[in-house]
Amino acid sequence: MSHVFDRDPARKQELCDRLGAEPLETLDSLDGLDVSGVVVCSETTHHEADITAALKAGLPVFSEKPLAGSARAAQAVASLAEEHDLLLQTGYFFRTIPALRAARDWIDHGRLGRVSAARMLFSHDGGYADWLDLGGWMTDPERACYGGFVDEAVHAIDALQWMLGPIDSGHAVTGNALGWPVDDHGASVLRFDCGAAGVVEAGWTDTRMRLELDIVGDEAAISLRDSELVLTPRGATTPIERIRLETLDAGTGILPFLAALDGETKPGLVPPRDAARVNTVLDALDLRLT
Repeated sequence: MSHVFDRDPARKQELCDRLGAEPLETLDSLDGLDVSGVVVCSETTHHEADITAALKAGLPVFSEKPLAGSARAAQAVASLAEEHDLLLQTGYFFRTIPALRAARDWIDHGRLGRVSAARMLFSHDGGYADWLDLGGWMTDPERACYGGFVDEAVHAIDALQWMLGPIDSGHAVTGNALGWPVDDHGASVLRFDCGAAGVVEAGWTDTRMRLELDIVGDEAAISLRDSELVLTPRGATTPIERIRLETLDAGTGILPFLAALDGETKPGLVPPRDAARVNTVLDALDLRLT
């Protein structure tokens, strides 16, 4: 990291000191800057402005999820990336996980037959543990734009659309167990264009980090429980495929971006339109807070 832009002057100076980086006073300073790319991990409400400035400066961008604070904003930056033919990666790291990539391959190769139902759960105990900073912007509706359900559900929504195709419609219910100004857990019921019904459960209020998946077809089913992904034919009592899930690491979402900057190919790049489509689903589910 060579430069830092932050709207919080104290935080900017702290980051510069820690990283040995130079401060940027304005987004306009990106223009002509001799850097390989830009990492956007600002408050969600600022993503559109930050990504737009970087793309207009001709710089590839990695953005934390979600891509932006609304469907409109996400579609705008996705269009800008396409217009300028620039890399815009979003941190939907499930696409980098070998077990989930295998699940997608099984679906693509017809091993499940016609898929009729899907469920994904992604949750953790961050709301009760001390490793998730809920006293900052993540619980400020104006800056976060979405709540705790969305914070984790976006990974599942992106993964399911990556595996099964676009979501057509749905409904969401959120809850607030912790008392912050934003929700902290929830669930959604979805209908995919392919006809499958789906469920996404997510949030900050579990007792541990959990990732679960069920995808049911007329010929076989995929199940992920206790870090093991299995493929079981309909009518069979034992799986015919087993894959161990690696320890979850959200940091893997940036690796395809860094590889691309070096001219290499690493699985897990998220097309900007796919990332924007997640925001479209969120807003259609009435999950945007502002």
